[in-house]
Amino acid sequence: MRKWWVLAFSLLFVAVSGVFFVSRVSAPAPSGRELPTPLRDHLAARVVEALEHDPTFRTEVTREPGTQPVCVASVFGVAPDWAATGDEARTIYSWVKCSWVSPADFAKGPANLDISQLSGLSMPVSLHLGPPVTYQAPADGGEYADSIRRIFPKPLEAAASSHPVPSLSHALQKRILHVVGSPPSPPSSTPS
Repeated sequence: MRKWWVLAFSLLFVAVSGVFFVSRVSAPAPSGRELPTPLRDHLAARVVEALEHDPTFRTEVTREPGTQPVCVASVFGVAPDWAATGDEARTIYSWVKCSWVSPADFAKGPANLDISQLSGLSMPVSLHLGPPVTYQAPADGGEYADSIRRIFPKPLEAAASSHPVPSLSHALQKRILHVVGSPPSPPSSTPS
């Protein structure tokens, strides 16, 4: 009788272990793991570079000629989940905060620029590194929640739905002042 109990327990253990293994192997990536700071900073720089030079993103808020976005990013996920370097990443999930700076704003210079008057946005994005590089952003209004579920993996939906790191506003102000103090960069003619 005791052998039967040991056999039943062993079979149950094997079955549960198999289910656990299959669920771990087939679990959706990314899991929302905490990324090391150097990798997170590198990926954030890639997001900023891609969006600031994307011809479509340049017109996300305004179509005024010569106006360019200035952005900062806070990365909250990457795919594949195991990516340990920027070269291994295929998709970056990030909050971005951007303001659009016009040629007239550049002419004012950093000392006379009223940053609070600049057009801007703050939103989560999914940046696919391609080629070509593309991005997805959630829809406005009533479609926002559905688009978050469609764009971001389940483990990252909460991060995509929450407000970005409060320090993004301060970082964006510093970056705008730095960029306005430098000569404006011409729009990129290469599609992304």
